Amino acid sequence: MNMTSRLPPPSPIGKCSTSSIPTFQRTNSASKIPINNYDGSRWKIRFEDIEQKRKLLLTENVKLMRHNEDIQKKYTDLQEKHEQLETELFEKNEEFMKLTTASKNLYREYETLKNQYDIETGAMSSALQDASQWYKQNKELKRRTLLLLDRDAVDEGVDAGDATPDADIENLNRTIKNLSNEVATLQTEVECLKQIEFVTTEENIRLSEELEQEKANTQNLIQELNVLRKENEQLVRISEMTKKEIQDLKELEESRKNEFDVLRKEAGDYKRERNVLAHQSTLLMNGISADNVENCIALLKEVEELKRTQEEERIKYEEEINALQEKLETQSNNSQIEVLEEKLKLVECELQTATERAERAEKEVDELKKTPIAPPPPPPPLPVLPSEPPVVPLRVKRRSRINLVESTEVKPSDVDDTMTKKVGTPGVNEDIINAIKEGKFTLKKTKSQCKRDKDSSKTVSELLNILGSLRRAPKKRQSLIVNESKS
Repeated sequence: MNMTSRLPPPSPIGKCSTSSIPTFQRTNSASKIPINNYDGSRWKIRFEDIEQKRKLLLTENVKLMRHNEDIQKKYTDLQEKHEQLETELFEKNEEFMKLTTASKNLYREYETLKNQYDIETGAMSSALQDASQWYKQNKELKRRTLLLLDRDAVDEGVDAGDATPDADIENLNRTIKNLSNEVATLQTEVECLKQIEFVTTEENIRLSEELEQEKANTQNLIQELNVLRKENEQLVRISEMTKKEIQDLKELEESRKNEFDVLRKEAGDYKRERNVLAHQSTLLMNGISADNVENCIALLKEVEELKRTQEEERIKYEEEINALQEKLETQSNNSQIEVLEEKLKLVECELQTATERAERAEKEVDELKKTPIAPPPPPPPLPVLPSEPPVVPLRVKRRSRINLVESTEVKPSDVDDTMTKKVGTPGVNEDIINAIKEGKFTLKKTKSQCKRDKDSSKTVSELLNILGSLRRAPKKRQSLIVNESKS
């Protein structure tokens, strides 16, 4: 309602008043640009539609507000009624409890009175029967006394006899009332005792059922205890066996590791020798001249022989490495010591849990033997051992094997690269040839294979020293070559 009062009334578009036209329309009117009537009518229609929608929404809002107020009033009325009904219900419950107690008391009084009435009626009927019998007997006695005794004695006896039975009847009535009251009280006590006896019999039946259940539970616990003892013994045996196996596997692993380290060192040494000889052969091939043809031919023969022996040794060591890899792969399952240790820990944990369960079961059996208790909850299930051991990742081992294979294998690309590097630097060949001419290092001829094996280490060390010295100063040689070419 406030929104409608604040909004200004819509101005007709045909009049084009400056108050209703926006700023951009004022600029247009100032510049005397004509306005399109079609656009104005379209915007007017849209404005009217929006106004109608707004009015409808306002009316709906008012209706909803009224409806909400009505609902709130109904809610308050219902809440008050609910509170009143709760108070009435509480009062009626109290009255009901009072009436129930009163009815119980009345029922008990009725039972006692009924018992008294039954007893009194029975006593009265028996007393009347006795009185009728006594009356008949009295008449017979009177007749006999009249016949036997004189008239005066009979009259006196009759008067005395008439006085005595009245007193006896009164005494009998009193005793009958007292006895009837006592019998009524005793019957009520008997009924109470019968009820107590019924309750006790039910309790005895329930206790007997519980006792049978406890006996069955004790038997089950004894059986479970025996099973747990057997499992405990089995687990102890398994743990001992696993400890022995782990120790043996550790020893095997240590021996295999030592062998593997030795073989790896030997393979590295042979690789170095092979690379040195390959460099030596390339250098010698590049440094052949007409003066030392015979020496070069001899050196080539030696290089060929060395290459053959080297290839044979390489093949042999490759075969040995492959055999070792196969052995390692076959023994990968046996060499999983960490997995076995984890298994042993799990077995020890299971042993502890089993012993704890056995102790608890023994305590429960002792307690059940002493006093009947409620049946205990079933014991938790044993932890299931994994059917297959977890696989240890063999990435490190595989990488080491790959490195060994790469170290033993000869890549022709490496040799070619070295050849190209050496050929690319012409100063290197000249320096090597000059060093050979000056006699700084020599390659002796070998007559047998043993001498070649001995001398190969010396030549390898010499060549390594030469190559190191050449690699240290390649830039100086290149700069000298460039200067010579310029001159």
